[in-house]
Amino acid sequence: MRSLLLLALAAAVLGGCGRRGAVPLSYDPPGSTITTSKPITKPARRDWSFGGIGVTNSYDGARLGALEAVHDTLLIGSIRPENAPINNSAWFGFKIWSSAPRSVWLRLEYTAGDHRYVPKLSPDGRTWESIDPASFRIDTTGERQAGVMRLELSSDTLWVSGQERMTRHWFADWTNLVGGHPDATVSELGQSTYGKPLRLLDIGSDESSKEFVLIISRQHPPEVTGSHAVVAFLERLLQEDRLAREFRARYRTLAVPLMNPDGVDDGHWRHNAGGVDLNRDWLTFNQPETRAVSDYFVDRVGSGTVRFAADFHSTQEDVFYTTSRNLKTNTPGLIDQWLADIALALPDYVVNDDPSGVDSPVSKAWFYKTFRATALTYEVGDEQDRARIREVSRVGAESMMRRLLAVPR
Repeated sequence: MRSLLLLALAAAVLGGCGRRGAVPLSYDPPGSTITTSKPITKPARRDWSFGGIGVTNSYDGARLGALEAVHDTLLIGSIRPENAPINNSAWFGFKIWSSAPRSVWLRLEYTAGDHRYVPKLSPDGRTWESIDPASFRIDTTGERQAGVMRLELSSDTLWVSGQERMTRHWFADWTNLVGGHPDATVSELGQSTYGKPLRLLDIGSDESSKEFVLIISRQHPPEVTGSHAVVAFLERLLQEDRLAREFRARYRTLAVPLMNPDGVDDGHWRHNAGGVDLNRDWLTFNQPETRAVSDYFVDRVGSGTVRFAADFHSTQEDVFYTTSRNLKTNTPGLIDQWLADIALALPDYVVNDDPSGVDSPVSKAWFYKTFRATALTYEVGDEQDRARIREVSRVGAESMMRRLLAVPR
């Protein structure tokens, strides 16, 4: 009976897979704002071998559960979250190879979620491209969506992931690189649940400055496009043109580009090692990551002024979650000017502004309530063109610098 079921499944995978380009929008499951720690299941790191095919999840950023071979051209893998209920951001990552060249179909079946990300492939774990659309399907014939992909294997390792792999070590290398700039320093402001460093990038040439910009990113592990955006944004502040130099001479930018190193390294869908959505913990601060970062920002800013604060994320499409315009900030009109500048500079880019109040326990609300700063969450589309991400971030950084330099001291 088991063999007949697998053969029927193989036929459905190879011949009857449905395409579905849209995926469910993100949601907050019950209990997401209860941020006391919850049990999680740590990923079981292991290797598999099936008749000359090798697969592994034994590296940071990987996620693949049980794996079985239906036959020599079809594998079925399971993907489970760190705990549930959970936002539908099902992450996957593994490496695969074959002793002889062959094509293989791999079907990913999810517990507590559906397929979300178009698979990204890499020959070395550093350079990535999206899978050929002809080699990927989302199967909607079962109770839950399954992601189905055809992979061309050889003796060379093929990396497969929901998005590009940007783990704690990637961020350490990047912050060390940009921290070599004379107007930038890198330090540790606290530690994660597992004791990994929370690294601060401090940008500015005047240590006595009392005017600040606050930037955070990667509270949610799979949200790699937000990481692309924050990297481009911060790198623009460190360029050697007149605008950037004048900005660094007046303002200090405090940035934590990796808020959740534990979740990123363990391939989590959403949560930290405490089983909590960090972007719902900006009221009670039950988790060490939000507590360390918020405490540091408050202490470092002191009696100073935060003019602009942004949290970089990812979702299905680009959107700027701003604060309602009836909420007065210490820099009136800045958000409308900033968004208008982006729209003017990029006329073919749709500026999707979605204002709301500050009742939710998210970073945007905390930035506003604590500092009366112009605050927003910048969500970058999962499949947004990477060059466009860099372009929008560059334009946004330039607008912010120009507008803030025009603010009277």
